[in-house]
Amino acid sequence: MCGQRIEIRSDVIDATSWELQETISIRVVRGGWVLYEKPNFKGEKIALDEGDIEITNPFSPPEEPLHNGQNGQPGSEEQNGEKSESDQQEETKPAQKFVIGSIRRAVRDYSVPEISLFPEENAEGKKVIFRDTSEDARIFGFPVKANSIIISAGLWLVYAHPFFQGVPRVLEVGGYTNPAAWGVEQPYVGSLHPLKGEPRVENLSEPKMVIYDKPYFSGKSRTITSNMRDFMTRIEPGQTAFMYNTGSLKVLGGIWVGYEKEGFRGHQYLLEEGEYHDWRVWGGCNAELRSVRVIRADDMPQDNTFEVTEAIPDVELFGYKTSTRSIEVLSGAWVAYSHVDYSGNQYILEKGFYSNCVDWGSQDSRICSVQPILLIILYSEPDFLGDCHVFDQNQEALPEKLLTKSCRVVSGSWVLYEEKQHSGNMFVLSEGDYPNLTSMGCPPGGTIRSARVVPMMFSVPSISLFGLECLEGREITTSTEIVSMVEEGFNNHIMSLRVNRGCWVLCEHSNYRGRQFLLEPIEITNWHKFSSLSSIGSMYPVRQKRHFFRIKNNDTGNYLSVQGDVEEMKSGRVVASAQVEPMSDIWYYQEGLLKNKLSSTMALQAMGNIEPGVKVVLWAETRLPIQTWEAQMSGLITSLTFPGVVLDVKGVTLTHAAL
Repeated sequence: MCGQRIEIRSDVIDATSWELQETISIRVVRGGWVLYEKPNFKGEKIALDEGDIEITNPFSPPEEPLHNGQNGQPGSEEQNGEKSESDQQEETKPAQKFVIGSIRRAVRDYSVPEISLFPEENAEGKKVIFRDTSEDARIFGFPVKANSIIISAGLWLVYAHPFFQGVPRVLEVGGYTNPAAWGVEQPYVGSLHPLKGEPRVENLSEPKMVIYDKPYFSGKSRTITSNMRDFMTRIEPGQTAFMYNTGSLKVLGGIWVGYEKEGFRGHQYLLEEGEYHDWRVWGGCNAELRSVRVIRADDMPQDNTFEVTEAIPDVELFGYKTSTRSIEVLSGAWVAYSHVDYSGNQYILEKGFYSNCVDWGSQDSRICSVQPILLIILYSEPDFLGDCHVFDQNQEALPEKLLTKSCRVVSGSWVLYEEKQHSGNMFVLSEGDYPNLTSMGCPPGGTIRSARVVPMMFSVPSISLFGLECLEGREITTSTEIVSMVEEGFNNHIMSLRVNRGCWVLCEHSNYRGRQFLLEPIEITNWHKFSSLSSIGSMYPVRQKRHFFRIKNNDTGNYLSVQGDVEEMKSGRVVASAQVEPMSDIWYYQEGLLKNKLSSTMALQAMGNIEPGVKVVLWAETRLPIQTWEAQMSGLITSLTFPGVVLDVKGVTLTHAAL
């Protein structure tokens, strides 16, 4: 990043006059750009993603002539063996220059990238759609055949081989009807990667915009530093320029929203720092642009904020409208949907602030359901550097080339294994950043070859440890973590154990160090044979975050819900009904209690003598005895307080488990 700097804010049709050295450095501040070999955006091209990069003349021919004009062939002196040392020093390659034909910004918005691959020409056949990076796009071990391609959004790098091997084809938005149209003879895709943009502001605190009444920054101009309801009129007394039209504009500071009509109405356009030489550059539906508004971090109304921590199938059930003005993702990665029950258009939301619907890639503000993405990112270098591998589901075999040195657990709890097929030493990680192997619990030089998600369980954790084999001898039962078995007065020489409920992590040494074992409900009659360890140093249950869900009876299809205004009463009647009031059928599990979204201070409880057919109601959770439950993801809801009975529908009652 040294030497003369050329700053580019818009397309350059002919850049051949630029004086550049053989190797140059480029910093892409925002958007995805394409360097072309020739003027007018022709010839070979190179895609540039946001970030810093150094490039050595990529468009030069493979062989360059030498100073003596021999084109690399031996001279007569060399053939006769009479070449002097000084001649050898002078015979060097000339200093080449980096020649750029033209440059164009190809990623101007922040919509979700999308590419469709078709097995036949002219978009015929069953298409395969990608919306994000795929380092191995093969299906059943074979590359995807793509005789035609349609790119709906984004700038894509398409490789013939997996893991981004070989020279990519740079494909922009549009249709490619046959292999020749996208520059290949063999129409196969092994991996692909989209270039994305993110809104970035250098002068956030100093919003400033200059509008011109003619294209290419000509004609009358007007400077704007705040919201303007209609800049086609002389609103300010000191303003002398009467604007009849907006032909072009420059955003010198801040992020703005432009509106097609006066009074912030009509089509909206995101305007970030940069130059827009005509209405097509800002993505206008037409040449009209009548009002603008500055986007500020405090634009989101605080009196109507909906905080989401778990999957929400219908936001209206929680008293929130389907129109969303802005979104702030505090942690994790999420998917928002335009319709209920996770259907319709999808919008991928990563950590950050989305000031309006344009930011998350939508043409309107409708969001009806959201859910988090179970996500983990592995990096090939410490401190989250190098190549990365992102996945959201179990991985039986990670790529051989990926040597994990750090990782980020974006959401959920994960188990990493030293061997493929979820075998070998394991390392259990909850949400957080792990900058090196040590922080992950791995030994230096350790390898990660497979991974899986820790399963979700609605249960009160419980584990029993025994001093003898076959679950005999002195028994230790606990539902909480133990940082050090020895320091807390327990015998750490365990011969057998039983995980009664929940998921547990057992560690070889105290403070959760050494080898780890993730155990779901199981009986281990010989711990030493199972683990090759004769002791346990520490252990802890895997805590589940709060999840919202509905409870549906398989036979009737009715949902468990609460009748009446429970906020005004001390109890709530529980029924199974096909038609329910908003939020009355939304439940969540908290430390063994089944609770309804309508009231955080009451829980599901059986009333009276516990016998088959007794009714359950929503009652204050402080009532004794505390009644806890265990819920399977698909199956029975069992009472932990009263063994042998389950939740059933007879009205809504408790009945014998055998029934």
